[in-house]
Amino acid sequence: MNLFGNPPRPAGPPPAPTFYIPLVPPRVSRALIAVNLLVFAATFLYGLFEYGVWNGPTNLRVLFDLGMKSNFHILQGQSWRLFTAMFLHIGPIHLISNLIGLFWLGPIIEGHFGHIRFTVIYLLGGLLGSIASYAFSPALSAGASGAVFALLGATIIYFYRFRDNMGRQGQSMLQSALAILVINLVLGFSVTNVDNWGHLGGLAGGVIIATGLLPRYRPPSILNFGRQPLIREPRILRTLAWTLLCALLFYAAFQTATLAGPPLR
Repeated sequence: MNLFGNPPRPAGPPPAPTFYIPLVPPRVSRALIAVNLLVFAATFLYGLFEYGVWNGPTNLRVLFDLGMKSNFHILQGQSWRLFTAMFLHIGPIHLISNLIGLFWLGPIIEGHFGHIRFTVIYLLGGLLGSIASYAFSPALSAGASGAVFALLGATIIYFYRFRDNMGRQGQSMLQSALAILVINLVLGFSVTNVDNWGHLGGLAGGVIIATGLLPRYRPPSILNFGRQPLIREPRILRTLAWTLLCALLFYAAFQTATLAGPPLR
């Protein structure tokens, strides 16, 4: 009996430790949002001071000068347009829609993959989106949607891989990402002036890159009772090797599209 007259609780095995995945803060994704906003402002100012127009973000001359995707000029050697087009947006609605996707998906992928792997997924995945648009679409285009679709592909890969470890929350995230993918693809093929090849290329890039960059976790060396953070293994050499392999693969895709002759207006 204890002081309150209650019988003592029977002794039993101590509770097993539980684990959680510590998330890194979304510094890079927030920086990318800022960069896209600054480029949009620069587009407005460039149009105002260079051409005397107030519609710089929707003016094709302004967007062309600042690096939108143009198959003819990429074919003439201006391959840098595949990269610069990722940071230009055709009007405020286009910008806001992509920033919403980056605001939602960025912290998820950066939090689980880390800063460096997130940056690789965003930039290389978006670059493959530009390459796919170059290879299959003759239209002038710009926007971060290929990179955002790369993040969506990485989200699907990550939560599918760990679907048995994250319970209902992870399964709900996977289902939400798949639903958003289907909705965006249906809308993309139902609305004109949407660069669907850029979306599909970015999605494929995100899936390919994330598959090789999936983090590996291990429990801490000293186990205590209660919740403990899992340790994300650095795997630096694997990250570098897979990044280089994907870069070479995407470069080969670009060269193949160039040799085959991209569609021109």
